[in-house]
Amino acid sequence: MRRRTLLRATALVAASSMQGAVTVTAATAPAKVLVIGIDGAMYAKIHQVGAPNLLRLAAAGTLSQTSLVPHISLSGPSWATALTGVWDRKHGVTHNDFDAAPFDRYPTVFTLLERAGRRTAAIATWSKIATIAGSGAPRAGRIAVTAPVPDDPDEAKTDAATADAAIAALTGAAPDFLFVHLDQVDFAGHRHGAASRAYLDATARVDREVGRIVAAVDARAGENWTVLVTTDHGHLPKGGHGGQTRDETATFVIARGPGFDPGVTGAHYALVDITPTALDLLGVPIPRGLDGGSMRARPATAREW
Repeated sequence: MRRRTLLRATALVAASSMQGAVTVTAATAPAKVLVIGIDGAMYAKIHQVGAPNLLRLAAAGTLSQTSLVPHISLSGPSWATALTGVWDRKHGVTHNDFDAAPFDRYPTVFTLLERAGRRTAAIATWSKIATIAGSGAPRAGRIAVTAPVPDDPDEAKTDAATADAAIAALTGAAPDFLFVHLDQVDFAGHRHGAASRAYLDATARVDREVGRIVAAVDARAGENWTVLVTTDHGHLPKGGHGGQTRDETATFVIARGPGFDPGVTGAHYALVDITPTALDLLGVPIPRGLDGGSMRARPATAREW
């Protein structure tokens, strides 16, 4: 009896020690942030095609569907906003033809994180992401733009190559912050319109790339990853954007990870919150003067414009 009691007590101590070790490991696991930018995507279309990976992310995290009004519904202004935390009226990017000058006054998330000793990377299909990520001092630690793949009429192969590069970056010593830009949905929107079968097909294809990238994140052990997904603008039914209609200004943010409640669908976050959220998650002070705020630091129903 004494031997059985001793063995049971020993087992309980061992189990308690293991639980403590797991708790300490989880609590001290390094924070990492993945941001996936899907150019020209619309959440209504994601829902329409039943895109499994994006819908799974939304169900496991917090979803916000908002409007860009009065912000300019173009890629240049919107990605500049997502990657600086200020609206177009501050950073001054008003079209898709811009240089690095606006980011001297409002440094990008890459510069702010690199200054704090965090490792960053940008991997994109659209070449102007390199202008944003390559601005300031220091710039992003790694910048890669996928060259157009030959015989690729819908940008599907090029986006797949971008996803491949992102997965490669998530193998081994991954950066603390990774921004991935995928473009084929916007490409289909311009050529065929948001009401087209081609646009829905592009949405379904890009969902598969998102799934592959997120799977690479989820396969990494001993790290606390937050996955943020957003878009820069919507599209008209017949194609195009840049105006202030409901379709053109429709955007969304998905946030899955520590600090984000699963299944919340009524949040009021926006792409301007991406940079301050990444800074907060990675323990870097948020500069004064940003228009956005950390999505983790305030209730999902709060919104300050």
